[in-house]
Amino acid sequence: MVYDLNTSKCKGMLLVVAVLFLVCSSAFGQTNEVSQLQISGTKRTKISFIEKLVTLKKGMELDSVVMDQDILRLKKLPSISHAYYKVNLLPSDQCIVQYVVEENFTLIPFANLFSSSNDNFAFRVGLQEFNSFGQNITLGAFYQYDNYSSFGVSVRAPYLVTSKLGLALNYNNFTTLEPVFFENDTADYRYSNTGFELLALYEFNLFNRMEFGFSFFTEDYAYVDGATSADVPLNLNVDKHLFKFIYDYNGLDYYYHYLDGFRSQLNFQYVGSTDDNLPEFLIGFNDFTFFKRIGERGNWANRLRLGLASNVDS
Repeated sequence: MVYDLNTSKCKGMLLVVAVLFLVCSSAFGQTNEVSQLQISGTKRTKISFIEKLVTLKKGMELDSVVMDQDILRLKKLPSISHAYYKVNLLPSDQCIVQYVVEENFTLIPFANLFSSSNDNFAFRVGLQEFNSFGQNITLGAFYQYDNYSSFGVSVRAPYLVTSKLGLALNYNNFTTLEPVFFENDTADYRYSNTGFELLALYEFNLFNRMEFGFSFFTEDYAYVDGATSADVPLNLNVDKHLFKFIYDYNGLDYYYHYLDGFRSQLNFQYVGSTDDNLPEFLIGFNDFTFFKRIGERGNWANRLRLGLASNVDS
């Protein structure tokens, strides 16, 4: 059968089909625009800091994939114990998105009691704040007594420069009594390690990040008591340098303190010195961790460490 498209009947049918096509296209292609992004539940964390981290912005189309990624990124922060989102649909194809966060208590003291190499009482005490200035900057300090006094301070700001780039700085003044073994005898030396470390922190995406930096430190050995040998100096002072590379794949999902998923952390270090008698060496190891939630309150955890070092004869 052949239709004449110039007839009024056929023109009317074409008009109806065109209208139906436009209506269906509009229905299936309809999207909601984010008219407002609200952050609620914060106590010490700055709202401006969270807004800098998340991908969803005002004026973007509503996207559940983006919101799920934002929530996971927030839950990975040390200051956040849990996070979720709410969507309030408005007329005119707009909506209000609300990110709700629950914060952790982030001022954490720690203490460790142990015995030194000569069985004397030793201890370490310290304090860490994981959300300094409401920017998820970690400030830490410790004091240790192990025959001698030691201390250290650290700053870690993973989002100091941008939402992906940050810095970490550590300083340690560490002194202990260490045994030195040679032939069939031993001697006690006062060992000191003083230096600083600077690292650049970069986050490629939600799951991959790296750290790269260097450390300059001085090792000092001073004879205290015990056997002596003509081949072993009574005092030794040497400047050393260390280059460090860390690659972290974090595929964990977080629900409060429960973890689920896989994580791999690669740590590679090169150590050299100004003393030609002390060989340079390499150290590399990888931690593989696997977590599985069991029921509502159970959490299975496994860790495997594989490592290599070039200074096995030292």
